[in-house]
Amino acid sequence: MTVVTLQWIVLGLCIVGAAVRVPAARRGAGRVIFSALVLLSVCVGLSIAPIYGAVDGLLGGINLANLLLRLALYAVFLLLALRMAAAFDSPLARRLVVGRFGLAILALTVLATLYFFVASELAGSSTGLHAFENQDSVQQYAAVGRLYPGYVAACLVVPAATSALDRHARTIHRVACGFLACGFSLVVVFVALRLTPLDLSVWDIILPFSAILLTVVGLCLIWASHIVNGRTRRRANKLA
Repeated sequence: MTVVTLQWIVLGLCIVGAAVRVPAARRGAGRVIFSALVLLSVCVGLSIAPIYGAVDGLLGGINLANLLLRLALYAVFLLLALRMAAAFDSPLARRLVVGRFGLAILALTVLATLYFFVASELAGSSTGLHAFENQDSVQQYAAVGRLYPGYVAACLVVPAATSALDRHARTIHRVACGFLACGFSLVVVFVALRLTPLDLSVWDIILPFSAILLTVVGLCLIWASHIVNGRTRRRANKLA
């Protein structure tokens, strides 16, 4: 499987994951995760060269599409944290992400992202801003963009792993949490590796996209778990 194929597979999975939740979202259920999956689809799409080039061209060809990607990604992790902290029954994770400290980190991240973007010379569309990597401001912009997702993922790894090991939970729920724990762990590993001088080569794409793949599969399995649980309850009510 090539890197490009992986990117398109992940995009397709994100779109399908959002699409299957449309009926429930229209009824007012699961709108947080639905919104997260829609935004994640946007992020993944803007990471693929043909889509990025087309969108950024419409926005003026000055890489506003990359800024849109960054801000959408922050929103994805914030929404995931809101829902996952509740699903994992982790008040600590919720406080760390959406408490005063967590929101302060988010605000500083957004401000730093905007500052480094404006401070950079970005005329001409370039997916991932690879054509401008020689600029220090672009390097700082990229580093800031990775740190917030890494922070949120680190806050969710332990609660997700704990839920995966909960013997009292349904099997499908435990498997879903296992996928989520692996996905969040990969995000943390990726961010940590990017802080080193190592040349990740193709792993610079494989690691984050694999993390997205695992996370979306986990979210889809949780959705399936709720459906199965709902059917079981309805059958129990009929028997009663």
